[in-house]
Amino acid sequence: MSETNRRELIRIASEMKEVSNDETCQFISRIVDDLSGLKPSIAFVGQIKAGKSRLINGFTGQAEFLPSDVNPWTTVITDMHFGHPSGRTSGAEFHFFDNRQWQALIAEGEELRNMFPDDEDSYKREMIEEQVEAMKTRARLRLGDSFAQLMGQHHDLEELTSDDLARYVCAGDDPTDEAEHDPGSDRGLYSDITRKAEVYFDLGHFPFPLTVTDTPGVNDPLLIREEISRQYLKESDFFVVVLSAHQALSRADLKLFRLMQALELGQIVVFINRVDELGGGAEDAAKVRADVLDGLEKALGKSSIDVLMGSAQWAHYALTGDETGVNHDHILAWLRAHPEQMKQYLAGVEEIKRGPGPISREAVLRYAAMIASGLPDLRRHVTTALTDGPRNEQLRMAWQHLNGFAQGELERSKARLRALEEDGQPSDDAAGENDKTLAELRKLVSDKTAEITRDMDDVLANLRGVMDDTVAEAVVSVVRGPDGQSPLLAKGGATELNFTPLRERMRELVQGATQVIRQRMLSELYAIDMQANASLRSLPGWQEPTDSRMNTSAVRWFRPDTTALTRGITVELRVNWLSRLISRKSVVSRAERMIVQEFEMIGDDLIDTARENLLERLNTALDHFLALLAGHLENRTATGETCERTQAQVDFDRARRIVDELQSTFGAEHSDERQAEAAE
Repeated sequence: MSETNRRELIRIASEMKEVSNDETCQFISRIVDDLSGLKPSIAFVGQIKAGKSRLINGFTGQAEFLPSDVNPWTTVITDMHFGHPSGRTSGAEFHFFDNRQWQALIAEGEELRNMFPDDEDSYKREMIEEQVEAMKTRARLRLGDSFAQLMGQHHDLEELTSDDLARYVCAGDDPTDEAEHDPGSDRGLYSDITRKAEVYFDLGHFPFPLTVTDTPGVNDPLLIREEISRQYLKESDFFVVVLSAHQALSRADLKLFRLMQALELGQIVVFINRVDELGGGAEDAAKVRADVLDGLEKALGKSSIDVLMGSAQWAHYALTGDETGVNHDHILAWLRAHPEQMKQYLAGVEEIKRGPGPISREAVLRYAAMIASGLPDLRRHVTTALTDGPRNEQLRMAWQHLNGFAQGELERSKARLRALEEDGQPSDDAAGENDKTLAELRKLVSDKTAEITRDMDDVLANLRGVMDDTVAEAVVSVVRGPDGQSPLLAKGGATELNFTPLRERMRELVQGATQVIRQRMLSELYAIDMQANASLRSLPGWQEPTDSRMNTSAVRWFRPDTTALTRGITVELRVNWLSRLISRKSVVSRAERMIVQEFEMIGDDLIDTARENLLERLNTALDHFLALLAGHLENRTATGETCERTQAQVDFDRARRIVDELQSTFGAEHSDERQAEAAE
């Protein structure tokens, strides 16, 4: 079941909750909470120098987010949240240790080591205790008097820079070593007391919300970091064990696998990284893979763990254009040795050729590097496994519970309606007037909705034209330069095209247009409210309820979703190599065309999202209003008695609709385009 199914189940469950009894309502509330928080987690684990950080950068598409120095850089657990249920898409939270958590870390580490003791473990507890004290000492020297106040607290940053991240996650200089410590640097300022970092992004190219976790190496020279990594194993749903092709499946690796097996952890895939550094290329890599499979079989018994291969360095080149250490002949040789990847590569090249403008050699080489890197295969493997595994089971279980409730309500409402019909209770004059008035009000709402929608579409059509003109003018100005000298043709240094003013202008345009639509909607909704209540007051003996006014808060509180503006522009990442690979005469016009197309797509997404959200809020206000009026009318009869049959019909219709929607949600195979995007 796709992300679309999850959201639809949440919508249906929320509606069911509103009309359920207290006991059922509480259960459905738990289902809604579970579905809303359904966010699988993927942990990358392995030895230091296996290339985990660079591999994660390629896997997530955040090309240079986690620095990948030669020395250990990541000293704490770093959770990268994509599409977090809270809706947060930027910034970070950093959680600090307190004394109790440090002691728990030592105690739990003892428990894990006792599962597979060896000669080295006999002295580890003492060493870890010493290292915890050393961490506290370094933190006191760095933080001074604020050390005590920070224990057990957290920092929340709305925006995050690489320098910010380095202060909390990077090892930094040792303040106890005067020869190496730079007192002017704040690199690693908080790292010794940081228990966990949580960084937030939008959904990106993933098909559903998830968390990707970077961990310290399991053979870190500082045992405390190794213990942190081991203990975090219980927090994740899926594991990518990163091995280095130079030393695949060492003694430390095998111990990690045995521990994961004993803890009965989730799904595991092995990724053999750094195959680009093997002298024998694909032939040597095949031997390494065979040795890993054989070693896992011997160590774990019958093993169903899949083993993939690739190169984070090739993915880094594909994303950034940095050719350092990249041999293109090795990449092409790798593709020739792997027919499935070669097939993907050739299909992708054909797709590139069908695109606008001439094809560049660099674009083809970088695409080849991405396919050969193995990252598309890894993303596809992980997202498919999560979709078909525990995530799918949770969605199916939620559907089964909801469907059981819905089917039961349908049977109850059907039986009640049948009993009332068999009684042959005649409808009185008041009931007839009620039905007529309600039908007239529904037609009024239908006509007004069509009118409001047409007016909205006119405004948005005008916005689309203005947006396209604004994009074209701004892109020309930036790419050609204010003085007619294009930055793309400048000699030396990296080229940076600044589209921040354009993004801000696009935000202003969509905010202005939707403000106009919102005000017009509110005006029309007020008119519907007045006309509807006038019709009700004309009914004989009508007594105005206290809550007959329309609730327009859904429309009144509308703010346009502008997250599409945070999307990167491909050319912004390619301008460094673009001007080197195509003629200077055509570089400017080609860049203009490519950038305009991408910003027009962002503009279309902004407008389409605004239209969808406005219509949803309009329908919410009107559906609620009609239900409110229907309830008042259905309780009005000439004798003041409740019109049971009408209410029974409404209940039956609602129950049948919910059952149909649940059947459609479960049975429909929604092809989520993000699933394909995640693999490429």
